[in-house]
Amino acid sequence: MRGKLTFWVRSGAGLLLWALAALADTERPIIFDGDWAGDDARALALILSDPDHEVLAVVATEGACPPGVGAAHAARVLQLFQRSEVRVVMGRPVPQPPPPFRAHATSLDWDALGPGPEAPGGWPDFLAFWRALRRTNAEPVQYVCTGPLTTLAHLLRAEPAAARQIESVIWYGSAPEDPDPDWNTRLDPEAVREVQRAGLPVTVVGYPRGTGAPVLEPVWVEQAGRGTDAAARLIRGLFGQGRGAELVQARHLRFWDDLVALWLLEPGKFTVTPVAGVGSWRRATPRSVESVPVDLLGWIVEGALRQTVVLNRFPTDEAALREDVRPWARAIQERHGWEEWKLAVLTSELHRHLGTWSIVGAKMGLYAREQLRVGLDALRVESYAGLRPPLSCLNDGLQVATGASLGRGTIRVVETAAPRCEALFIHGDRRLRLRLRSEHARAIEDELARLVKEHGGLTPAYFEAVRAAALRHWLELDRKTLFEVVPDTAGGDHP
Repeated sequence: MRGKLTFWVRSGAGLLLWALAALADTERPIIFDGDWAGDDARALALILSDPDHEVLAVVATEGACPPGVGAAHAARVLQLFQRSEVRVVMGRPVPQPPPPFRAHATSLDWDALGPGPEAPGGWPDFLAFWRALRRTNAEPVQYVCTGPLTTLAHLLRAEPAAARQIESVIWYGSAPEDPDPDWNTRLDPEAVREVQRAGLPVTVVGYPRGTGAPVLEPVWVEQAGRGTDAAARLIRGLFGQGRGAELVQARHLRFWDDLVALWLLEPGKFTVTPVAGVGSWRRATPRSVESVPVDLLGWIVEGALRQTVVLNRFPTDEAALREDVRPWARAIQERHGWEEWKLAVLTSELHRHLGTWSIVGAKMGLYAREQLRVGLDALRVESYAGLRPPLSCLNDGLQVATGASLGRGTIRVVETAAPRCEALFIHGDRRLRLRLRSEHARAIEDELARLVKEHGGLTPAYFEAVRAAALRHWLELDRKTLFEVVPDTAGGDHP
């Protein structure tokens, strides 16, 4: 474990550089360019839900839909979100036949989002919009693209100065010369090469090679569509009824373009690597593919400012952290993701001290949500950790990470003669029982016993040592390998 610790701490400087580069993708106004399938709509909905991102215009490039049809879809989404100040503009046609999935995109019930504003004179052309924008606004922009790069390449040909006015491109696609290009690349490979030649900094967002995008499951649609806000209404309208619901039931739809929105919202959940041979390009892939649906669900269900009730935003400045936590923070965030970091921080504040068992509880609760693909407040929890510290500290982490609480009556501690690091998670008729693997349980118990002996009981020196050990465990213990699934007795304790 100490070898791993050395790696993560020593690599902190490099990780910080990548993180700062990622943060650069969150600071500029956005031009959003899509080809207007359902996943483009979900991606834009997520971005519109976050007050930190200013969208200047939405472009409809040919791909899943013809440009005119896509522009009408985009206008409906903007009207649903009451964002009349965002311009809808026409992008370019692609030099390829329509893709085979066009029928799916056009058959969704876009009318369910509302009639959409009329464009009696037709939608304005993107190039004309760009030139007008440059006359009144010299601020650099981000170009966020979830379709082919056709419109961007056309802009760079017509207006070479745009290469200096676009600070970055974030694109769901494939790196140049990728042996297995995705649809956005195949629809216009020459556009990719033109953008490359222009020297623009491009972040290619996608899934790791050989890994498919997660399926859009009916349970995800049901949970994401429960609310009354614009994002929930969009999910219900496009995927909870009609042809959209049929495609979901057939497991045809996946979380493709949504990944671009997740990158903008939570770059810490991604691994960033340079694209070989293309100095200005980098590739961002999710650290945990299986976590993508639950991460996206959190943003849809809980809003862009997740887990904040009094705070406007969860603190991100390292100066806000205690001095002994600062050297660990970046490595923990990079290894385990922003969601686990926030949950463990909140757990520690609730728990009133930084300890291993409460951190393990947060990791277990989040892992259960990922396995059951649910957001906060969706689970009932039964804990077998008892009510005596230190093992019972697990319960605080379980509450924070799942949203199950004593106040809501959704968590209970089962009385058992043999308390253990184990919990049952229930969602409808689905049940998942997790237990800390025995080798980890023994190692933690032995270390805590040794600290008690070394520091003469529950002394201040003991709690300082426990705090240091908890920081190390927080980084070293990976929730994806920390627990085992054990048989469930469907109604009670078991030996």
